[in-house]
Amino acid sequence: MFSILGGLNSWLSCISIEAKTKARIYTILGFFGWLYMIYITYRFLTNQVYTRGLLMFGVTVLLGYFLYLNFIYYFTNKSSKFDITPIINKTLHIQPKEVTNSTKRYRDIPANGLFDERRTMPAKLTSDTTQQVAINDLAVQMIKENLVKDDYNGLDQHQIKVALRENDKPLYAIGDGTIIPYFSMKKVNGQYVVYAGINEPNAKAVGHLKTVGLQSIKQIDSTEINLYLAAAYLTGGKYKIKGRNGIIETDDNYHVEVQVAYTKK
Repeated sequence: MFSILGGLNSWLSCISIEAKTKARIYTILGFFGWLYMIYITYRFLTNQVYTRGLLMFGVTVLLGYFLYLNFIYYFTNKSSKFDITPIINKTLHIQPKEVTNSTKRYRDIPANGLFDERRTMPAKLTSDTTQQVAINDLAVQMIKENLVKDDYNGLDQHQIKVALRENDKPLYAIGDGTIIPYFSMKKVNGQYVVYAGINEPNAKAVGHLKTVGLQSIKQIDSTEINLYLAAAYLTGGKYKIKGRNGIIETDDNYHVEVQVAYTKK
């Protein structure tokens, strides 16, 4: 029986199958192997070979438990209240492996050049109603052009539950954010106004600098320091959080996060 399962395992390893589908096949094959172990346990006990029989019984129960978890995980969108995996991870200080796929977000490849990280700082924008509409429109256009995915990084319902359970914070559909294709900054009427869009002709004002680092923009002397827009990212939007009766999805405005570089005159 185990030789047959081993042969099937080798055969499946040679075929390119989506990971979840392959896991379902392994779970089904494992079920037949588990039934065979029940038979062996039964034969040991009926022949009064109690030591081996009890040992096989314990192994069969343990494998049956993990088989049950695999069935819940791969064949349903539910989670099991009997899942001890988080307890094991916490006790042994194991960090669960992050789910990766082809839609990984890259936040560190700006399109307008590289700056010395020692001379860049996060900055906050203030946006009025018109500028907020422009940000939301930009997000819709980026999703339409497939420049950003709003699919929760490809996670299924069970994986979303696990992520929310392990990280008690909102899980955004677009992930940590995506760099905007075009962005620039101009000084208009004494304010540092940020423009963003799919390209330069379509760029619109999305806000002006309120703070740079821990300082208000009003405290920065423009006669001594030059400011440059180093990077701009699209963040926010719809997200999911844990509720009392399950997962709750909430719609929110999109935002533009920026990094500012500086040089002394």
